[in-house]
Amino acid sequence: MVHQRTLRIIDANLNRICEGLRVLEDIARFVIEDEDSSRQYKTIRHELRHAGNKLGIALERSRDAAGDIGADFDLTHNHRDFTSIIRANSKRVEEGLRVLEELSKLPDLSGLLEDKTLKKYRYKVYSLSKALILSLPDETNNSSND
Repeated sequence: MVHQRTLRIIDANLNRICEGLRVLEDIARFVIEDEDSSRQYKTIRHELRHAGNKLGIALERSRDAAGDIGADFDLTHNHRDFTSIIRANSKRVEEGLRVLEELSKLPDLSGLLEDKTLKKYRYKVYSLSKALILSLPDETNNSSND
């Protein structure tokens, strides 16, 4: 049985990852108009949600947004342009995937989260995000020297 605190970490990171993927997916879809990139982000997001569904209702039961001591930590800054939005959300996704990748090595999570799959997604996001930044139209990218 997976411990409640471990489930909270999984739930928070799945939400973090999927939120970041959705932002990247929408930029690929509406700003870049790249159907393939948009579809790849969406596929990863849906596959991760499906992996989370394997944990069932226990994931939702573990959620304690009101009692989360980190809920008020907001160190984000305003974004200057789409490049900074892509970078921030890519990091959010990559870091969340890394957390899940480490947790997937716990004996209780064997078969529920696959570390090799999570690593594959992490590297896929590295590549997709780089391509997304390089594909931005000039008028959406004010920080070309970043």
